Amino acid sequence: MDSIIKKKLTSNIQSNLSKEYLGRGDFELLQQKDGFRFGTDSVLLAWFASSFIHKGVNEVLDLGANCGACSMCVIARNSKARVDSVEIMPSAYEVLQKNIALNKLEDRLNAYNADIRDLPMEIKQKSYDVVMFNPPFFSSERGPKTSDAKTEEVLNARFEMNGGLEDFVKAASARVFPSKGHVVMVMHGNRLADSIKAFVNCGLSPTRLMTVHPFIDKEACMFLLAGKKDSHTSQLRILSPLVLNEKDKDGNIVATQDVIRIYEKEHTDCFI
Repeated sequence: MDSIIKKKLTSNIQSNLSKEYLGRGDFELLQQKDGFRFGTDSVLLAWFASSFIHKGVNEVLDLGANCGACSMCVIARNSKARVDSVEIMPSAYEVLQKNIALNKLEDRLNAYNADIRDLPMEIKQKSYDVVMFNPPFFSSERGPKTSDAKTEEVLNARFEMNGGLEDFVKAASARVFPSKGHVVMVMHGNRLADSIKAFVNCGLSPTRLMTVHPFIDKEACMFLLAGKKDSHTSQLRILSPLVLNEKDKDGNIVATQDVIRIYEKEHTDCFI
């Protein structure tokens, strides 16, 4: 019976995929047309996380990887990074596997179909230089679910249906190297207090914070936060804000030069 269900799942996914250029290296990305589509938050997380990756071989853990876009962006930015990606939804996990095969990343990217609250033994036996995650932005306890979440995968990606913010932070803290490793996340702008509280509760010292704004005169829509475990001497540095959009001389909305650099240029930032 399980094989029949898996075969049906594979058939449904195959007919519902789009393929596009990832935007880094020569990688192509498969995504479900009606699934959760990767966006600016994933790109920014990969960029921010890459700023904590050293020149040597680095082990990276991606919690809640969906189709693997963020994992692949990190690999494209860092030639020696190896990534273990964990995704709970079977449909997204299957697309993640397809993206690994499509881009011939079997030696650098491993996929696990698992709950971040119950990680596989292969991951529990390891420690990582960087643990990153893009958790659901919205608490399942705050407000109604959005009506445009047409699939279970989209609902799971937006709301804390399978683990809340502190579950992600707890899992990351348990797997990062003490002192030298970094936990990195992206989150909705209004959940900064929740995130810092979760870091502290799980033994992490927040070390870097960058707010992300849609326009220079608008409040933060997202933030990027990094922390270290068992590092009592670390201090929180608040970095310059990142502004996503501006208006050109004709009044058209365009990406700022900082965003263009993040999307198109090679990595030069270092936030350690």
